[in-house]
Amino acid sequence: MERCGLTIVLAAEDIEWWRAVKYAAYEVDPAMGCLLAPLHSGDHATLVQSSLTPDREWWALWETGSPYRIVQLPRCTVETGLDIDGELLTCSLCGCHGGEHS
Repeated sequence: MERCGLTIVLAAEDIEWWRAVKYAAYEVDPAMGCLLAPLHSGDHATLVQSSLTPDREWWALWETGSPYRIVQLPRCTVETGLDIDGELLTCSLCGCHGGEHS
């Protein structure tokens, strides 16, 4: 899927905070791009951090030209097909995303 790609730069204190999450799954990058499809509706969105604990994902959401906010959101549950092993795939975006599914 092609991405919107509009970027934000996280504040230093946010980078430090989200890198220190217990059981953090990702290294937090200072500059992050929108993961949604081009011309999506609603806020831009990027995954800031996830915990290896179920249902722990934090997303930065923002409108063009506005400050970002980081919120905990569930993943989208739309089924998007099967992987090569026949396992069900679901969209990897946040549940409130606009535009097409990943």
